[in-house]
Amino acid sequence: MANGGWIFISHSHQDIALVRRIRNHFEKLGFEPLLFYLKCLSDESEIDTLIKREIDEREWFVYADSPNARASKWVRTEREHIERSEGKKIFVIDLEADLEQQLRAIEHIARQMKVFLSYSRRDLPLYRRLRAKLEEKDMQVLSDESLSDGTSWVDAASAQISAACRDGFVLLLVTESSCRSQAVADEIHRAQSEGGRIVPVYVGQGTLHPDLLMPLGDVQGVSIGEMPSDAELDRVVEDILRRVEYYESDFTSSYGFRSAATIHLPPISRIDAMTFFDCEALTCVYVPSSVVYIAPDTFEDHPDILIKCERGSYCEGFCRRHGLRFELVEM
Repeated sequence: MANGGWIFISHSHQDIALVRRIRNHFEKLGFEPLLFYLKCLSDESEIDTLIKREIDEREWFVYADSPNARASKWVRTEREHIERSEGKKIFVIDLEADLEQQLRAIEHIARQMKVFLSYSRRDLPLYRRLRAKLEEKDMQVLSDESLSDGTSWVDAASAQISAACRDGFVLLLVTESSCRSQAVADEIHRAQSEGGRIVPVYVGQGTLHPDLLMPLGDVQGVSIGEMPSDAELDRVVEDILRRVEYYESDFTSSYGFRSAATIHLPPISRIDAMTFFDCEALTCVYVPSSVVYIAPDTFEDHPDILIKCERGSYCEGFCRRHGLRFELVEM
């Protein structure tokens, strides 16, 4: 796929029939899942030379979790290699869950990967740099750049915005030019009418007209300079992915508010160091079993916090290793 959307699925070959169902749903949503059938591998060197190189090139990973996967040395090797890598997006789909739950988990992942990029034609160089950075992260990027001129152009662009609102989000490049662009304003209103999630990227002194701020709701934008470096673009893409992961979930009502005493995390894959930095009243966090990474200093400012997690989860092991107070619960 030329515009990204690649997902590596780690699984046991004994679950191949169930995993194909996951693959098929990702493909239906327009993504390219990578599904290696590992029955042919005979020694550890093959996974080092074949699978690990592919893992190193990918950003998004799904563990098809099952008793077979937990018993598989190949899956264990993949998981260990992925978790040692920095900046990877990791998700878990429980093959023992019912089909509806599995499909919801797939759609939760897809909503973070598909993005419509709204921009002014005057900002084409910056747009192309940002698009390349998103595609490096295996995002599926939609925009009007590849659409042909003609009477169907508006319909085609509207269809892409609708797809992003249904299966992803809209990334708005806010510059002095886009603030004056009627096409950008139309795209914002289209996304609003579709109930889409809009994340603004403010460039330099770019600001939106007050009439266009309302569709953005409470989503906090990210900012970059007028001539951003590659490192700055890398940083802003990481910020975008983090914001989108937490967007429109149970976490939204608590994240970033100092008054939160208890937070129920949604089915995210990782908890970064600054997640609870401004939650001064926080006393309790519910951590789902989907979490497979927690930054070592995440709870440094909350030494007396009570962490509620599931038995056998990554979080339980983390709490034991770091001497944190925890309680085992069913979620």
